[in-house]
Amino acid sequence: MKVLKYIGLLILGFILLFGSFLVYATINDYTPQSCEGIFKTEKSDTLQVSDDISILSWNIGYAGLDREMDFFYDGGTKMQPSEEQTNINIKKIAEFIQSNDSLNFIFLQEVDKNAKRSYGIDQVALLDQVLPNHKTYFAYNYNVPYVPLPVYAPMGHVESGINTLSKRVPFQSERHSFPYNFSWPQKVFLLDRCFLVNYYLLDNGKYLALINTHNSAFDDNGEIRKAELIMFRDFLLNEYNAGNYVISGGDFNQSPPRLNTDFGEEPFDFDDYISIPDTLLPQGWNYVFDNSIPSNRRVIDAYHYGETKVTLIDFFITSPNVEVKNIKCINLGFENSDHNPIIGTFALKNDSINEIQK
Repeated sequence: MKVLKYIGLLILGFILLFGSFLVYATINDYTPQSCEGIFKTEKSDTLQVSDDISILSWNIGYAGLDREMDFFYDGGTKMQPSEEQTNINIKKIAEFIQSNDSLNFIFLQEVDKNAKRSYGIDQVALLDQVLPNHKTYFAYNYNVPYVPLPVYAPMGHVESGINTLSKRVPFQSERHSFPYNFSWPQKVFLLDRCFLVNYYLLDNGKYLALINTHNSAFDDNGEIRKAELIMFRDFLLNEYNAGNYVISGGDFNQSPPRLNTDFGEEPFDFDDYISIPDTLLPQGWNYVFDNSIPSNRRVIDAYHYGETKVTLIDFFITSPNVEVKNIKCINLGFENSDHNPIIGTFALKNDSINEIQK
């Protein structure tokens, strides 16, 4: 009887401890507003409408998802590589970004500011240092005191987000929350998805909206991704209908319409394949992607060319008053991230009046 009593007390103690942890996590849950100001100034730069707009977009995978890694959320078992390998990854990522410092704008996703999984390295500050000619605009989309998964090696504290680096000073930068999330208690420990918008003055009296986005993944029934797409579509159309030029890019965690899924020797990842409906946006809007190189690989195991499943979920969306001049996915072999970077060059059409879409 005494043994049963002790077992009962242990079970009760565990329940109370776990319940207290859930209460603590819920009280400290990051709950951003639907729209939050990141930056605003009256001394912004004015962009020439005749100048090209060049953008690098890359999900750097918190410098923790190199080619030897698998990831527990993706069906693997790991959460982080060694500290030595993490340092190698962020060094190589920084070197690649620095080698492209001539580009006007850089959109980054999964950039850790202070996280156990990346050994406390402030990746935002590090990348800011290697790009002295760019200004940094950062928005949290993952801010959790303690993530208890995986149980055998918890992710722990996470502060991470999306990061836009810009050579030119916007007059305003805003964080916009996506409208839908997982239910409690899952939502307490998962990302609060968002997109980051920088607004720039143009010399023709109009505005350019540059949007860095990281949409939801691990959504079994697709409802979260659908809700995000509807909200994102409405935002894009409202910006364009207001007379603005719009260029959005990032990790959409779903594929663009009319994607050719044949990547030669590399098998396509149909396991979590979701394609954006071709009818989402009116005629004239462009999905801009390089169909010759996969932008992402499945992280259920280490990367092996010709065996690991690949996909394309990183691309740009542009409004009808933006001309696409070039798009290239840079094949880095997923050496230091589970994503390959993309680089796009765009021109703004100097039309006197934008056609308002109904």
